[in-house]
Amino acid sequence: MCSVMAVELEFSVNETAKIVKRLINEPSLSHLDFLKTMDLENINIKTELDSRDNERINFLFRNIGMSDCATTLSLLNAFKENMELSRKKYEEYYKSHARLYVMFGIFGGLAVTLVLI
Repeated sequence: MCSVMAVELEFSVNETAKIVKRLINEPSLSHLDFLKTMDLENINIKTELDSRDNERINFLFRNIGMSDCATTLSLLNAFKENMELSRKKYEEYYKSHARLYVMFGIFGGLAVTLVLI
């Protein structure tokens, strides 16, 4: 998403509406449902991410196209770096919890086996 926005911004600082329309029409971003339902007058995006990440997404879309091209691109790069850190945090969380769920499954299966024997 950030790459598409950066390309759009490199030519000129566009209105947020034009940038969002470009994002909606991008086939590789079709899984981002919040783009299709976003109200440009009252941006309040809710995703499956935690509240801090949702605030970052809202901040990005509220401020995109509001200043000069260089400032907007630096905002976009900062957002991208923050989201990369969040992605790593989510990956670590799910890896650690996946092991826990597998262990619960194994021990639960053993417990059921012992009860049925």
